[in-house]
Amino acid sequence: MNFKSLYRFVLVLMMVLVTAVACSFAESFLPEMEPSYEVWAVDQSPTVSDGTGGLLYIWDGEDIFLKDAKNAPHEIIDLAKAAKDAGCEAPKKPHMILSNFTTPKASHAILANVGSGNTFFINIASREIVGCVNTVGGFNGAGGTTNSHASVASPDNSMAIVANIGAKDESGFLHKIHTDYTSDNYKLVDTLALDQFSTDLGTSVARPICHEFTSDSKFAYITLAGGGLLVVDVGSADGTIPMTVVKVYDKATVPGIGCGVSRLPFNKIMTNGESGAKGGDDFLYTFDASRAIDGIFPDPVQIELPGEDTHGAVTCTDQKGDLFAITSMRVSNDVNFVDLQTNKVVATQSMATSFSPDPKPDVADIVGNKMFIALRGSKPLSAIGSLENSRTPGVAVLTISDDCKSSSWEEKDLASMDDPDRVIALKDGTEVSASDPHGLVVILR
Repeated sequence: MNFKSLYRFVLVLMMVLVTAVACSFAESFLPEMEPSYEVWAVDQSPTVSDGTGGLLYIWDGEDIFLKDAKNAPHEIIDLAKAAKDAGCEAPKKPHMILSNFTTPKASHAILANVGSGNTFFINIASREIVGCVNTVGGFNGAGGTTNSHASVASPDNSMAIVANIGAKDESGFLHKIHTDYTSDNYKLVDTLALDQFSTDLGTSVARPICHEFTSDSKFAYITLAGGGLLVVDVGSADGTIPMTVVKVYDKATVPGIGCGVSRLPFNKIMTNGESGAKGGDDFLYTFDASRAIDGIFPDPVQIELPGEDTHGAVTCTDQKGDLFAITSMRVSNDVNFVDLQTNKVVATQSMATSFSPDPKPDVADIVGNKMFIALRGSKPLSAIGSLENSRTPGVAVLTISDDCKSSSWEEKDLASMDDPDRVIALKDGTEVSASDPHGLVVILR
């Protein structure tokens, strides 16, 4: 090597080192990203002329972190095609999506289709539907309609329970699916009809909406459309021991349209009671489930919420380790911040902005200080009757403050699910996107 070649080599080496140091120095000033995750959100509007279909959107958390939600690329999975490829019946109104609890990370997402009565099991890595169970008619003909609102996995991954709302003005059902995520074997093994509990609830019918298991997978807390709550001993995963109701909280104790359920630390369960589209009182509840195994079920703590139609709820831990709840109010477009130590609402913020004047925040999830909320469409297919052409169907990404008492979001924090290829007309003739997001889950990868 001559002197000139050596000089060039040293010069190139120095440039590489300087660039590496500069990049390292710059990266040291970037905010730290939360654990690797994906955001899965479901557009429940039909993609096939017969009213079936739907779309599953998936964003990589790193893309949202580096490029902002507005510019982050996404995958779109056509659920009608995915179902056909899997040999499953087509979905109608794919509504709620959640994940299982395999370790170290979830292996499957579980999708309940509220218009077709089937539940899909989706392999997270391959994005393929690997199992489907139709619960219409129920186990051994015990009953069941197409209205499968939510399907939830047990913490021990041995089963999933489906909340079937039932037909209009009639009571619903709970269905138990025995789950084996290793072999992708899913089997309906039990159905519990709920009409027998309406008298104790103080309601004309008993229509289950959402539910969550206790951490030991032995009990499930079931919210109901007419108010009240049922605690169910879930029995055995294989169905040889059937589900039984062990506690009925009547609608006077737990008023409001039941909706989301979350498992809290210290064997507590959090639910909400919403006023719905007609307005009224909204509540957040926490139940002490620590002595459920002993048959002891204290009355819940009741927290009244400002705004109308509480729906999504997540938890946030502040710098001192105190736990807060953050609830989205779907009709009034608010977010409430609730101190779960004092059981008081400490702040309320509107989500309405110039770029999203009527966001209609629905199902929510959280990772770190990022709260993700599904924003409904101009012509919702469920729950919301009002039509509005200025809605922004998609996912809002809220940044939560360190003290869990406020949030911020800007136009760059809106991941759009607007589909210009599918439009519908409102009553005034205005054409809008058919998109209607609802189900949402954050999946750690």
